[in-house]
Parts: sequence; C-alpha cells; structure tokens
Amino acid sequence: MFVNGVKLIALYQATLEQMDTMKMTALYRHNIKKMMGTLEREIERAIRAPLVQLDATDESLMSTIQYKVEAILDLSLEELAMLKMVVDEYREKAEQQ
Repeated sequence: MFVNGVKLIALYQATLEQMDTMKMTALYRHNIKKMMGTLEREIERAIRAPLVQLDATDESLMSTIQYKVEAILDLSLEELAMLKMVVDEYREKAEQQ
C-alpha cells in the first residue's frame, strides 16, 4: 500500500508540473483554463496531507521522488519512449542475479 501511495503522489506531482507547462500554450483557453485550475486544486488538496506525512516520515525519500519526477519531465519524447525498455532491461538483469 505504501509503495502504491508513493507512486500516486509522484504521478500527481508530475501531473501538476506538466499542467504548468500547458499554461504557456495556445491550447490553454478559457474553458480548459477553468478545468485545469479545478483539477490542479483538487490534486493539490488530495496530495497535501500525504506529502506532508511522507516528508515528515522520510525527507530524503521525498527529495529523491521530487528529483526523479523532475528528471522524467525533462526527458524528450524519444527518451520517454525508451525509458520503459531501459527499465525492463534493468529488471531482467536484476532477476538473473
């Protein structure tokens, strides 16, 4: 349960940060702006308490998650597509050992 919760927090954080990049595009019109604003507030509300709890429990884990979320967001589309292959190869090697 804890691992899934941490993954969800990381995904929500990535979603929030990616939503920020949409604010500078032509797609960000009034109706989308309103929906994204509502979604952003709901996501922030949903993860606020778990983030505080996680940070209080393990500050270094929270920093690591934030760093990795930023690293993923910094990937190009090609790099993002390759990420799954790299992780699969890593897991295969780990299973063989």
